[in-house]
Amino acid sequence: MVAMRQMLLSFMLVLPLATSAWGQTAPSPRDLPGAPDADPHQGLQDQVPDLQLLPPRGPNAGRRNPGNPAPQAAGPERPVPKPPETDDQLLARLAKSPDQRSARPIERELKARWSHSGSPSADLLLKRTDQAMEAHDFDTARQIAQKLTDIAPNFAEAWHRRATLATHSDDYEDALSSLRRTLSLQPKNFEALSELGEILEEYNDKPHALDAYRQAKAIDPYIDGINDRIRDLAKAVEGQGI
Repeated sequence: MVAMRQMLLSFMLVLPLATSAWGQTAPSPRDLPGAPDADPHQGLQDQVPDLQLLPPRGPNAGRRNPGNPAPQAAGPERPVPKPPETDDQLLARLAKSPDQRSARPIERELKARWSHSGSPSADLLLKRTDQAMEAHDFDTARQIAQKLTDIAPNFAEAWHRRATLATHSDDYEDALSSLRRTLSLQPKNFEALSELGEILEEYNDKPHALDAYRQAKAIDPYIDGINDRIRDLAKAVEGQGI
């Protein structure tokens, strides 16, 4: 009996202490000694990454908008093309050509230019004249050339073709007048000057023939046979060689 009373007494002493312990709550961090007042959101911005700095995701990640093509590196500057040489520049080069090989392309270029009148119909007739000459149909060629000089009287090369065909037919009078008309329109036509010298030789006008040959050589030093003709005429006219 005494033992049971002691147990009940011990239980009654322990029960209030347990009850008081159960009724207490855990201290807040604010209540802890030495803990400073802190903003609960402080540091969140430093922890969240900047989405603009993240690499793109998805099937089109890394692709450039087709409307905004990638800039291309500037390449080397292209040289500005030179303008074509004038007739005077070609003639100056021809006169100073070091040899026949360098002179021939310039001769061809000048003759090609002089064959263009600016009139399609006149150019066509000149072409047909040349075709007839190549076919050795000189009668037809001369008829076309005469018609050409009628419709294009200021076309120097038309008169030149007429002179060539007149010479072939031994019509030196027409050839001489046609060559003079050619040179009045194109004074630098070296072939016409050389042909004029040949006709003047036929007329036995050696001084003027020599002058025509020398003028031709001054423009084109590489006309076939020009040096021999000048040398022979110079002996006859001046009593000395060149």
